[in-house]
Amino acid sequence: MMKRGSAEAEANRSLPAGDDLRKLTITLCFRTFAHNQGELHGITSYLAAAGCRVTQAGDGPLRLRADEAVWIYGNVNWFPALRRQLAATPQAERPLVVIWHTEPLPPPKATGLPWPRPHLRELGKILLRHANANDVYTNYWRLRSLARQGLPDVLAVSTRAGCQFLAERGTVAHWVPFGYDPSYGHDLSLPRDIEVLFLGEHHIPRRRRLIEGLRRQGINLLAVGSWSDPAYWGENRTRLLNRAKIVLNLQRYPGALSGLRFILAMANKALAVSEPIYDPAPYVPGKHYVSASPEDFPRVIRYYLTHEDERAAIADEGHRLVTQELTLARSVEQLLALTRVQAAQRLAQNRRAPGGGG
Repeated sequence: MMKRGSAEAEANRSLPAGDDLRKLTITLCFRTFAHNQGELHGITSYLAAAGCRVTQAGDGPLRLRADEAVWIYGNVNWFPALRRQLAATPQAERPLVVIWHTEPLPPPKATGLPWPRPHLRELGKILLRHANANDVYTNYWRLRSLARQGLPDVLAVSTRAGCQFLAERGTVAHWVPFGYDPSYGHDLSLPRDIEVLFLGEHHIPRRRRLIEGLRRQGINLLAVGSWSDPAYWGENRTRLLNRAKIVLNLQRYPGALSGLRFILAMANKALAVSEPIYDPAPYVPGKHYVSASPEDFPRVIRYYLTHEDERAAIADEGHRLVTQELTLARSVEQLLALTRVQAAQRLAQNRRAPGGGG
């Protein structure tokens, strides 16, 4: 049995448990890497500030009680032991299960786009049912499988397109957008000596083709990023982004919204230039970022590199959006409100049940 929690919000240690829904006991499960091992997650801090008793954890099994809640952040596929534990637990003994899904899902019908063809690396993980698989097929199948088991109690998705896709298949999901946290960076007012930056995994064939095509057309593009290299996390990442004039959003799948890359660019006052996005809310093209087809990237990039005032105006508006409106604190507040409603409904049902004291 895994020891529950790798870290705990110190300010919450003395909070009492009970039926006061303002003081929910929540276990936050999130994926850890070398750069964030043992750190207090921003979500944990915001839950603590809201009066919840919070414990952090990775995968299960965990010691969980029916009067508590477990939040699974990112992708439920990353937590196979916890999935099995929850599925094997009788419904009356399960904690309240909340999933905040922030990873790709297939495109809704309104996009007119086909489901993307997996590249070889994705296909291998699909066939092996790998816990690190993060393709649209695995992500949807996993949520569908859980729904058939009566899980989760609350499902939130970070894009409206994801909510629309799930609604087409009879699954109710709430839209809770990915929000800015100060750990994603801030304006350092550094000289911007990098013309164009792509930050992210660039082994994906589609991205690699786009990057190589831009370089062949004379675009001075720096493409870096790794989930395992600390050089691209924390303050190192903030300084890198502060040196960039333009940050490109090259999507894994056409039409998809990458909330994290937008927030990273805008938080650090770089201009985000993206492929067209289906339903990019809460971002507005032309106001918070620039939208262009990949074929038009060279012309658009050159234009904004030579029109500094226009580039700065859009970058400033994007910075204002993410740092003042689209915050992680507000997103957590929204998801916590949904959790409390569901907890209240469960409490009322238990009191109405025979022997429940209702």
